[in-house]
Amino acid sequence: MWKWLKETILVVAIVVLTTAGAAAAAPSLSDGAHLLTPAEQAEVSSVLQDVEQRYDVRIAVVTVASTKGTKAGTYANQLLDRDYRDGKNGNMVLLLAMDRHDWYVATDKAMKAKISNKKGIPYLKDAFLPALKDGHYVKAFEAYGQSSAKLLAYYQEKGKAYDPADAFSPLALMVAIVLAVGCGVAFRAYLIGKMSNVHKEAAADAYVDAGSFHLTDSRDTFVFMTVQHIAKARPVDDDLPDFDSADDYSDDDGGGGGGSF
Repeated sequence: MWKWLKETILVVAIVVLTTAGAAAAAPSLSDGAHLLTPAEQAEVSSVLQDVEQRYDVRIAVVTVASTKGTKAGTYANQLLDRDYRDGKNGNMVLLLAMDRHDWYVATDKAMKAKISNKKGIPYLKDAFLPALKDGHYVKAFEAYGQSSAKLLAYYQEKGKAYDPADAFSPLALMVAIVLAVGCGVAFRAYLIGKMSNVHKEAAADAYVDAGSFHLTDSRDTFVFMTVQHIAKARPVDDDLPDFDSADDYSDDDGGGGGGSF
């Protein structure tokens, strides 16, 4: 009897602690700006939670009516540090501030290794920003979740953050050039072979009637020419922005970037 009672108490304690932990966890979608209907919120949450469970990360979406004077990057990082840090393999927050129509994606150190500032954040931006600008919030948030999944899958497969340059193969380019040139030469020879009125001549004068051309006067006049070369300054890589970001508050530990919509 005592053994049964202890087991029952243990089970109840586990259930209570699990429920309390789930309740304490911040939701994957927090629509403080009331942009979505309840049904739309459930749809977006399902997409985000599927990615979170698959890769053991947090990729939250938070909308607010106003940041009350706080810059979007600072606000997003505060949310990340306070509410979204329970993802084992990394944490990320997409913030929408509707008072200034700003967006910002903040990543912690673990997520920054998987979704880099230079390539990953622009990839996410290109995925969700067009729909965001058109006011299609469900589509934008789902695109954010789906593109995050692609970047995480890339990291899982390659062991490094996404870089579109990896898709370029110099060998494949050379093979393509050789094939293109070969096909072009072969097709040209085929066309020439089909032209029955074309015959090869050894010299160009074969096409000129003898005695039909007489040069009566030849004169060249040259005054002067001045050529001035001015070298154009080329920016170094460090001078170029990674993308059109209005604010960037990333540091050595975390990353991210944002802009306006």
